[in-house]
Amino acid sequence: MAEQPPTFRKHDRYKASSYRTYNFKMPERYDSSIWMTSCQIPLLDRAIIEELASRIGSLAILDVGCATGRLLGKLASAGATRLSGVDLAPNILEVARERMARQGAHAELKVADAEESLPWPAESFDVVTVTGVLHHFYRPHDALQEIYRVLRPEGRVLVVDPCFFPLLRQLMNLCLRVAPHEGDCRFYSRRRAAEILGNVSFCCSPSKRIGCWGYLISAVKRGSPKGAA
Repeated sequence: MAEQPPTFRKHDRYKASSYRTYNFKMPERYDSSIWMTSCQIPLLDRAIIEELASRIGSLAILDVGCATGRLLGKLASAGATRLSGVDLAPNILEVARERMARQGAHAELKVADAEESLPWPAESFDVVTVTGVLHHFYRPHDALQEIYRVLRPEGRVLVVDPCFFPLLRQLMNLCLRVAPHEGDCRFYSRRRAAEILGNVSFCCSPSKRIGCWGYLISAVKRGSPKGAA
């Protein structure tokens, strides 16, 4: 039986746009899209793996917005064995399942909306990766609170997102206020992204510029999330 799509909040046109794109338009051509081929994605993936290299085989890792499972596959090749992934779009998760099966690797893959609820108990993971996903969140604080919840104490979230020059970023965000593009909602500077993480009680290390088009922020779970009941 096909999995049912998540229920969207009515005002969230960005989420609906993301679902339409990644469930129907992108599953078979996501990895060959212009953004994937022009934005130094292998360099960004390598940065994630280097952050985890010393303990990768012992870590429980969740990839939020895992899409076709590209990063999960690379983590498996690097020695990770306790892998999970979540995405809004069931069809693109089927591509991820097929990819992992071809590779002889395993990942627990689930359909869910990270801004509503991640379908794992509290303190399930050592690491959560959020690669190319932050700019899709309509409610980033809600998504990061859920990520905080499923991380173990001293667990890490690794955020990778596009890094544009300020004027270009502001122009793109202005356009996105008028109409979403394939689920894109808002792009952030490295400083603003770190502030959003800090607002959920993550302790951020200095951000890193990765190549020409990306940044990496590593943040640790400490204390209790701000705004939690």
